[in-house]
Amino acid sequence: MRRIGFLALVVALGGTVAQADGMLDPSFGNGGLVTTDFPGSNLDQGLSLVVLPDGRAVAAGETILNFVQADMAVARYLFSGALDTSFGGDGLATVPFPQTGGSYSAAEAVLLQPDGGLVLIGWTIGEVGSSFALARVNADGSLDTSFGTGGRVTVPQFAAATSGVLQPDGRIVAAGSDAGTAMLVARYNMDGSLDPTFGGDGQVTVTGSFVDVQAVALQPDGKLVIAGTSQTGSFATRNFFLVRMLPNGALDPSFDGDGIVISDFGSVESAYSVIVQDDGRLVLAGSRSSDVAVARYLADGSLDTSFGNGGLALVDAASSESGHQVIQLPNGNLLVAGATYDQSNRQDFLLARLLPNGSLDTTFGTGGFLLTDFSTSSDECNAVALAGPDLILTAGSTGRSSSQPIDFALARYIASTPVELLTFSVE
Repeated sequence: MRRIGFLALVVALGGTVAQADGMLDPSFGNGGLVTTDFPGSNLDQGLSLVVLPDGRAVAAGETILNFVQADMAVARYLFSGALDTSFGGDGLATVPFPQTGGSYSAAEAVLLQPDGGLVLIGWTIGEVGSSFALARVNADGSLDTSFGTGGRVTVPQFAAATSGVLQPDGRIVAAGSDAGTAMLVARYNMDGSLDPTFGGDGQVTVTGSFVDVQAVALQPDGKLVIAGTSQTGSFATRNFFLVRMLPNGALDPSFDGDGIVISDFGSVESAYSVIVQDDGRLVLAGSRSSDVAVARYLADGSLDTSFGNGGLALVDAASSESGHQVIQLPNGNLLVAGATYDQSNRQDFLLARLLPNGSLDTTFGTGGFLLTDFSTSSDECNAVALAGPDLILTAGSTGRSSSQPIDFALARYIASTPVELLTFSVE
């Protein structure tokens, strides 16, 4: 008896027609798209995203009620895109920060803790001004009353947090800025109290031209990298900045000599996201003039001239684009999520994939990028995450028209042509 082994490559779905690399995942929501309207709201914006180990996903942001109050908003989804009703009873949870006269609050970042709890990081604004705002939500959607005061923390005051990161030891770092030019970074213990081993009282202020702090990343050695936009004069002087801190909150002198790097690429630049690559290099994403801009830096803060053009790569997909979050894929490619705006002021989700050298990966979408239209006038992608093998999940907002509400919006994509390797034998 003879055993013959065969290997067959079967391109799945759609009969014999292979799916394009980057197509919407038809098994998610309605043809790859999901929208969520919080009850009683006029405007819901998804600002951040995290995928749970079991494939469920959490989007967080804000919900505005009757244009007079905004609360932190959280939605948890099953792998199918349906709301997970084991979370808050209907898949939704809101966290108000009550203040006299009302308040506006938003979750700019959502962090997943090992026990399934969620830490929300953002800001709240009331009569006394703005504050860093943190909340912790249990896995069932309820507030964790062991955190801060009744599940909430609001320090420091007169500032707004726009990003955060969870350390391996459970401590929480939030970064943001005040209304002027100072960068503020705070570190909290697991119970929400400020960590005095960071900056002496849990808070570090770095003065300068840091008008828009947008992202923070944690290096394996415990150092913190903060990114955003610097402005020294008029709007035309906006540039990328990076700041690196030691684990105790001091500026890192091994990073460009003083811990601060400002990059002027000859136009108006704004940065929104930063990641630390496995080799220690730093990738910053945002916009330059009307294009997506991605810059890569060596560990010492100098530009990596092997990337793009002298360290800068640009993506031009339509009349105007902006990159809001960048992630590294397992094969070393970079994925940037953001928004594109055409000449009629129509706005769509944007995804762009770059090769490790900064050039567009033309095997992805159309020439390296994808535009996704929710059939509305305004769609904006704010966050992106890997959702499983060959799956990309994005989150943001979609507006049906100028007179109707804006909702959370999620889209899921197949990141590569689904090819299944089948092994069988015939005797």
